[in-house]
Amino acid sequence: GETYHFEIVAGESSRALMDLALGHGLPLGNGILTVETEAQAWERARRGEGDKGGGAAHAALELLRLKRRVMA
Repeated sequence: GETYHFEIVAGESSRALMDLALGHGLPLGNGILTVETEAQAWERARRGEGDKGGGAAHAALELLRLKRRVMA
């Protein structure tokens, strides 16, 4: 096929994370990287530069804080 393997993995992983978040009322961040090279992965993951994983974690924590404030 014409579909890259990483597109399928990323799409299904995102769907599973969304199902978990909705099914359990959890704020989850998606830091899964889809890259074509190791260099791209390092560029997007390195702290202080791309830091996509850190950004996803930060977003999830902010959602948790908001949820706690709304539920209080």
